[in-house]
This record gives sequence, C-alpha cells and structure tokens, in this order.
Amino acid sequence: MMFAGVKQSGVAVNAPRRLGAASRSARGRANRAAVRCEAGKDEKLPKLPKSPREQVGQAAEAVRRASADGKKQLAIEFTLPLIGATDLDDWPGGIRQQYQAVAPMVGELLKQIGTDGNAAEVRQKIVDDADAVVVLSTGGVKAMVFPTAETLGDLKNIAKQNDGLLATINNQIRTNDDGSNLISDLGIGPWRKKNEEFLASFELTYWISEQRIQGETVRLLKSYPHPWQLFVLTDMAVGKAEPECIKTFDEKPSYKELESLLMAREGSVAAMSIVDRVKREAMFNATSVQTPPNNVDQE
Repeated sequence: MMFAGVKQSGVAVNAPRRLGAASRSARGRANRAAVRCEAGKDEKLPKLPKSPREQVGQAAEAVRRASADGKKQLAIEFTLPLIGATDLDDWPGGIRQQYQAVAPMVGELLKQIGTDGNAAEVRQKIVDDADAVVVLSTGGVKAMVFPTAETLGDLKNIAKQNDGLLATINNQIRTNDDGSNLISDLGIGPWRKKNEEFLASFELTYWISEQRIQGETVRLLKSYPHPWQLFVLTDMAVGKAEPECIKTFDEKPSYKELESLLMAREGSVAAMSIVDRVKREAMFNATSVQTPPNNVDQE
C-alpha cells in the first residue's frame, strides 16, 4: 500500500517545520550522575534544534561521527512535526499519519549520509502495512521506520544481509528496562535475552523527545557521542529567545530523575505549590484548546 506523500521509488523531502510534542519510552537505564550543561575542553554541545530540517542535519552529523567510530547499526528517534492535527487529536490518522510526517525526514537523512549523495533515489519497501513499518534505503544505508516486536525478525534478516549502515527510526518495541511496562515485547527467558542483545547492538546515535513534567515542558537531546542534554522550554513564552539547557547526563535519565531535578530548581514552575501549579496548568490547557493546531509548514 502506498502512503500519502511518499513515492514508491523515492521520498519527496518537504518536511513540515513545526516540532510536535511526541515522545516515547526510553531504552536503557538512567545514570544517576548529572552535571551542568558545560562542554569539555575540545567539545561543543549541539543546540536544541528548532525544526525538522535541523533535526535531520544534527542526526546526519551524529551518524557520520558514529560511523567514523566503526558503528554500523544505529538507533535514531525524531520528534515528529504535526500534520493534519485537530483541536482534540494531534494524530487523528494514527501511526500511518505519523509515517507521512517522518518519511520526508528519513529520506533527507539517507540522502545526507548515503553514498549516492543528494541526487540519490530513496526506495521504499513496506514491511507491515497496518503498523506503517517501512524500510527506506539508498546507496550504502537502510532505515527501518517504526519497527515493532512483530517485525523484529525482518530487522534481524536485514542486519544479517546488510553490509552498510542500518538504522532504526522511532522504535516502537516496548521493553521493561525502566519498569514503565508490565511486560516486555521481547518475550521471556532466553528469547528475550537474545532479542535484547540484538537491539543493544544498535548504537543510540540521535534522540530528541519532549515531555511535560509537573507543569514544565522539557526536551531531551542526545547526539553521538555527546552526553544527554535536558532543555527547559517553559519560560520561552516570557521572553527567552533560546531554551535553557540545565543539565547533562551520561545516560538517559528516568522520569523520576527529571521530576526531582525540576522540582529542586529554585523559582521553577515545578517548584511551585500544588495550588499554584494546578492554576497554571488549567490556564495552559485552556489556552491550548483555544489555539488552533499549526499545520502550516515552517522552517
């Protein structure tokens, strides 16, 4: 089945520019140590991207660095631009609509990191129509979008036969590594262990996600080989031009760690009293409902 906006033999790169608020479960356990957002002597931490185009550019740079270090199997997580959102539902078309949003980003990424250059034709192979699991490929690189537990066997087969770069994009496989799920999608016993080891072979190369925690809007950014960065967006509406990076982490922090960190910040929304925070959240929700969804392309 063809997905709207995606050519069967090529992907039209016309990604919408507004960042949405999609975020997914984390892979890996959180490291308890966190330090200030300060780069090392020879290190420059990336800025928070403001558009899908900037996400793709940062991801391409991270892939090049990982590839130079010998990493061939990579994991990437994008925040998707909202397309076709309604007042009540960001994604009325479900996972297929999300594929229409992410496909142009993945197509552009493959052109930037593939061996055929920007003129390359990006090919599409549908693996699971219902869950929009699709493999996009160009010279020297393949990417499986939205892999699921049901398509894990397909991913393993591709990995066995592939001699170039292989990436997973916005993995949908649930694990119980952080205790957020009652069960794991990876099975039980030795089957689970083998599946976990296989997924662990994919180096987490680029990740950006957004969460709302205790009235604070935050984004997490990971760009290989830099540490995780936590940005607070809450105060941007009151005059701050750039979101503030408040901490870096060696590994992805858990929700509880982020909550504790935000509540400990003096003067932050998360540190407000429960009454004040409820009032502010009610105002935020009312404003969100009254504001029409932005489905217009922006850079």
